[in-house]
Amino acid sequence: MAKRPPSEPSEVATPSDFPSVTPRDLHPTTDIRFVIHELGKLTSQVGRLIDDVEAHGKKIGEVKDAINFVKGALWMIGAAVVVGGSIVSLILSGKISVTFH
Repeated sequence: MAKRPPSEPSEVATPSDFPSVTPRDLHPTTDIRFVIHELGKLTSQVGRLIDDVEAHGKKIGEVKDAINFVKGALWMIGAAVVVGGSIVSLILSGKISVTFH
């Protein structure tokens, strides 16, 4: 239940002094130097992480290029085998005659 106001109005006096006590500590780490130091360490670690990710991206790009080259080479070898096999098949079936002089 809410308290009822007093039945008699009392005089409100304005204080002539202010309290002279230290204010209570709102946060346990109010030392700004500690915060700045930790923020600097975090910033350097984020910078290192960005550099590492870029390096890995370049390595992955190189691997991708190598795989694409090998796939292209295998397609070319496969096409050469098909064309060569077709020519040999035509020669052996007698549809193309080859004479050596």
